[in-house]
Amino acid sequence: MIIIGQEKYCDFPTIKEGIEFLEQKPETEQKKMVILSGIYHEILEICLSNFEMVGLGDVQIIGSKGARHIHEDGQEIGTFRSATVFIEGENIRLKNITIINDAGQGEKIGQAVALFAYCHQAEFEHCRLIGHQDTLCTGPLPGKQADGTPFTKIPLKHQYTYCKQVYKDCYINGTVDFIFGGADADFIDCQIESRKRPDGGKGGYITAASTPKGQEQGYIFEGCLITAEQGVDNIHLGRPWRPYAQTTFKHCYMGDHILAEGWNNWGKESNEQTAKYAEIECIYTNEIARPSWVRVE
Repeated sequence: MIIIGQEKYCDFPTIKEGIEFLEQKPETEQKKMVILSGIYHEILEICLSNFEMVGLGDVQIIGSKGARHIHEDGQEIGTFRSATVFIEGENIRLKNITIINDAGQGEKIGQAVALFAYCHQAEFEHCRLIGHQDTLCTGPLPGKQADGTPFTKIPLKHQYTYCKQVYKDCYINGTVDFIFGGADADFIDCQIESRKRPDGGKGGYITAASTPKGQEQGYIFEGCLITAEQGVDNIHLGRPWRPYAQTTFKHCYMGDHILAEGWNNWGKESNEQTAKYAEIECIYTNEIARPSWVRVE
């Protein structure tokens, strides 16, 4: 175990230094990092397996990169290099960590990821993920962008086609597509909160799953509280970033900021034939009128 913080007995003062130390360990070795309460202004790229990161008290990791920021190569960094924390690996656990991307939102900022979880057999417990557009990216990503061009992203050491992730007792907020990606992910007893858009835009989308074709499960939200900041309305539960998106809300509490239709086909009627959206025994505060292609029980 290593300890991060400003006390004399700490192993390192920054999380980045601790990560660099642990990355020298054998991949199969169990690794644990404990972080003392504090605010850490860091951008982290973590490639570790068999890794546990635990925050004590109020641990905040804050980054300020947006997709429109310019990389050292002279190009815009793009969505997937904007992450405050990028994690790649297997058998990973984060507990009691707040991850923030405070770059904001708007035409000059672009998407701004707080956590890019490109990891398998990963568990996030009592974590807070805070951003605006594209707060949480759950890998894997689709092979290419919608226009057929490659994604600009952090170089990957592994090529995962399937990632299993669990988010338990977490708080996740954002504005547009703020939970997105292709993972098989369970969100259990979480608060999912839609924020006001700083660019003044109306409405928003909670999920944008890109579940690969043939994958048995996409996103499942169970026992979650679906909330919004005061004054926020016209929110959709999701839209399919790719045609075979899967998202289910089960035993969730839905605030009245959710539109009666609930879901959006991303401008393609063909997505209605392939996407799998469902709501099972949820509790609503307003009348709903879901489209026929969404299963409601």
